[in-house]
Amino acid sequence: MNAPSNPAVAPLDRAAYQRAARVLLNSPLITGTFPTADALPLIRRWAGPLREDLAELFDYRLDLTATTARLSRVRDAFDPSQPARAGAQLDRPFDRRRYAYLCLALAVLGRAGLQIALSELAERVAGEADRIDGLELSLDRQPDRAGFVDAAGWLEARGAVRLADGSARRWVDDPSAGEALYDIDRDVLRALYRPSPVLQHVDTARALLYRPQGVSRDTRRRESAQRVRRALVERPVAYYADLAPGDRGMLRNPGPAAEVAELTGLVVERRSEGVALLDVSGMFSDRRFPGSGTRAQVALLLANRIADRVLDPDAPELTVLAPDPDRGQTWVRALDGAMPRADLITQFADDSDPADSADPANPAGHSVDEGDTVDDPDGAATAGCPLLEDGWLRSTLTELIDSYSTALSAAQVADPARLLDSALALLAELDMIVRVPGGVLARPLLARYRNAVVSVRPAAEPAGLFDMGG
Repeated sequence: MNAPSNPAVAPLDRAAYQRAARVLLNSPLITGTFPTADALPLIRRWAGPLREDLAELFDYRLDLTATTARLSRVRDAFDPSQPARAGAQLDRPFDRRRYAYLCLALAVLGRAGLQIALSELAERVAGEADRIDGLELSLDRQPDRAGFVDAAGWLEARGAVRLADGSARRWVDDPSAGEALYDIDRDVLRALYRPSPVLQHVDTARALLYRPQGVSRDTRRRESAQRVRRALVERPVAYYADLAPGDRGMLRNPGPAAEVAELTGLVVERRSEGVALLDVSGMFSDRRFPGSGTRAQVALLLANRIADRVLDPDAPELTVLAPDPDRGQTWVRALDGAMPRADLITQFADDSDPADSADPANPAGHSVDEGDTVDDPDGAATAGCPLLEDGWLRSTLTELIDSYSTALSAAQVADPARLLDSALALLAELDMIVRVPGGVLARPLLARYRNAVVSVRPAAEPAGLFDMGG
């Protein structure tokens, strides 16, 4: 089944239009240099039909300026799988401290002139950080400087600031000897910071999530379809078990997935556990898997071993557990517990908690249409996942290290616990596992990589003192 295409896009232009949609969904902020120099002209060419389709299919809003394109998305749930990243290979997820530095840098840059020195930006961010309990930016500490420069580098990559002179890395190594000067792009700064609610009016993290407003049956069905389409493009797999009861029937309907496939050019794959959109172009993801790098390769090997263990008919039966349906609320409570309250304007804050009045059969609070089936004949809501215990994971990684030690660095071999944690974190981000106390729960997507083959290249050995060139 093919969904009807936008009549403003000619059939011969469909591939170019789909590429524009993929670029925008993958990079909601587009500037003259980010993610590539040709991205902004591509989006501007198709701005009209993109704006219509994204609003209709996802309830997203596309805003354009002379130098930016900004896709304002809505979130139905908190998702820890898409962190900001630092490093040349984007292999270092931001921690809370880096996120705080990033937010404070945005605030400082918004009040700055046309240029700012890195040291001045750091000093002003440090002054703001001193006003926040538990946060510090000490310019005398190299780890603090490195974390701050990661945040500045994230802004530089998107064009909010542009290096005019100097070197940020030299400043990190020695602030007395190094310096950097940045030009500030105000259009990009305004596009970056576009909160929907006034943050001083928000007293719970739930207020940052999308809340259905539907009253009529047709409106509720449209919102359900939009939630399902958002799940398809925001998650590696849209599992039935992860959706509210009223949305599972919508996902089983071929229409929403076909419409997303028509917009993006992706291929729909349906399984008994859920629906995935396969990216045959290799260009529609914040990270590729399988991928290069030790972390991705170890994660692939581990996924392969987990899938083999789950599907081994001769091995002892594994314990099966259902992922905690309340883990989203756990994230909400953690965010609420860390939220600063000093500047909260309580008379405007919405202190109602949707969870307080949630239907136990519909804990996500989504509208359920009278025509939808809310009973669960195939057990999607209670589907369990096999548990792989920590001891098995550690011993399996030890075997992998023994087998592939030539491809690993000495530091990785010496710290298997850190290597295991890094690989499991990647698999969790890709929704292949759910981490639980005592182990991990294997999700169905792992089975795709059961027969994966890893090509191992020996790690480069450092040259010895007396090695001679040929």
